[in-house]
Amino acid sequence: MSEKRKILIADDEPVTREVLGKMLTNAGYEVIFAEDGKSAVQKAGTEKPDLVLMDGLMPKMHGFLACKAIKALADPPSVIVLTGVYTKPTYKWEAQGEFGADGLLTKPVDVEVLLREVEKQLSGGPSVDRLSGGFDISGDARVSTASGQVPGHSARVM
Repeated sequence: MSEKRKILIADDEPVTREVLGKMLTNAGYEVIFAEDGKSAVQKAGTEKPDLVLMDGLMPKMHGFLACKAIKALADPPSVIVLTGVYTKPTYKWEAQGEFGADGLLTKPVDVEVLLREVEKQLSGGPSVDRLSGGFDISGDARVSTASGQVPGHSARVM
């Protein structure tokens, strides 16, 4: 049996980390977490993830700068930047050109779109264009144990 692929989830919002972590764990991935850009760069260097999901706006080091620092590592992982703030098409070009991001997805992002992009990045396939859908991972919601959903989110956490 092959080893699970490791994904670093870097986001300063605990609910977002929890929701993404559950979703990716249920999809068969090993997940590790960072709560700011600086710790994301450190963990990317020591933990050697296969992929990083990076919030674009984080404390201690901006997500785009953390992406650039991660891409400067020896044998860097793929990095997908998730953002609810930087949504203009020009940001995608900047994220990929100037900061080395392999993908940029706009929050809220649909679960299927995110999982498809994760799989494409891990398999070395082409990136999905910047998309948004019904899965809000903005971080102000609380996990509802009764429904298994995060309030305000239209997709279930598996």
